[in-house]
Amino acid sequence: MRAAKGEPEGRVVIFPHGGAGPNVLSPLLAGLPQEYDVLGVTLPGRERRFSEGFAETPANPAVVVNGIMEELARLPVRPTVFFAHSMGVAVAVAVALADPGLRARLVLSAHPPGGTKVQQAAEYDDETLLAIIEQGGGTPAEILENPFWREYVLGLLRSDLALAARLVRQNLTGRLSVPLTVLGGDRDELVKVEDLLPWEARTDAGARMRVFPGGHFYLLDEANRDAVANEIVLAAKR
Repeated sequence: MRAAKGEPEGRVVIFPHGGAGPNVLSPLLAGLPQEYDVLGVTLPGRERRFSEGFAETPANPAVVVNGIMEELARLPVRPTVFFAHSMGVAVAVAVALADPGLRARLVLSAHPPGGTKVQQAAEYDDETLLAIIEQGGGTPAEILENPFWREYVLGLLRSDLALAARLVRQNLTGRLSVPLTVLGGDRDELVKVEDLLPWEARTDAGARMRVFPGGHFYLLDEANRDAVANEIVLAAKR
């Protein structure tokens, strides 16, 4: 997404929320120091991988995790932070557990360690998915008013929720060994602040928690962006 200027001090890897690619978080990432490489995880069906099918992605979570690990293994060794929001947290934690030698610091936003109630559902009908989108905010109304894009976004979100649910169950069998930074919004209708507290028990290296004013996409609110970016930088130095 963005190469560092000069010799990089570290690397930030972005794991975006369900139904989205990493570029949607660009307003936040602009606040990261120029000394950091910024990379984005892009799953099938969005952004540069738009033409790739995503229906089978939930059935092959290991393919997702191994693919990310292989990409990271090709890069120079340097301090790394995983910044993950919402559904992206399940993916980031799965990669961290699969490759503990990377020692990537984790900044986990708006996602409980045991997943959300929505992810635990057996099926995700359109009504449920539209309610999630409405509660979370962040999706332009014109997208949902267009029949083609509405169907596409719902399908993508349905796939991502199923993938996250599988990864969460897998993640709960492991334990992290790196410090965590856990972030959330105080008015998030999808993930309550108290739902984030159990992260402290999921690592042997301690957890720092910070709550911001705002809803599920508090991190994109202009008033919060610089502070969230600073939390990512602080995590890199822990």
